[in-house]
Amino acid sequence: MRASLNRSEVSFGCGGLRLFEASEIERKQVGYSVAPDGTSLCGTGEGQWRPSWIVIGCETACGDPLFIETNNSALPVFTAIHGEDDWEPVPIAISVKVFLTSLEEFAQVAAGRRNPVERDANPLTEDERNLFLGRIAALNDGLVELGFWEALLAS
Repeated sequence: MRASLNRSEVSFGCGGLRLFEASEIERKQVGYSVAPDGTSLCGTGEGQWRPSWIVIGCETACGDPLFIETNNSALPVFTAIHGEDDWEPVPIAISVKVFLTSLEEFAQVAAGRRNPVERDANPLTEDERNLFLGRIAALNDGLVELGFWEALLAS
């Protein structure tokens, strides 16, 4: 999945995205699909973590998970607010392939803006913001809301 990706984390201002290394994936399911004692936390009821979801990374400002839906061969990528008692998945990429391309696009926007000092010295212009969001929309065939990606640019 990550063979073509050059990085595991992209920082922008106070936030960013982190993808877990393959060796971390099983351990990073704790708190999502499995409890620390190994008990399953999965269910099929509304707001429950699904057995078909696998955490692959996180948003770094708040720690919200990035996860794939394994029941779909495209492996769409979602996020959900952590600590809300109910999981309400928000689609952020129509496939893992599109997500990885989106992450590369995000890395280009984040260049020279990895922390608040750099970001303040080199603020994102409205044109850069709109171009980035347009690329994300096009990559996803307009099928995902851009709120997640917009929030990354605000961090």
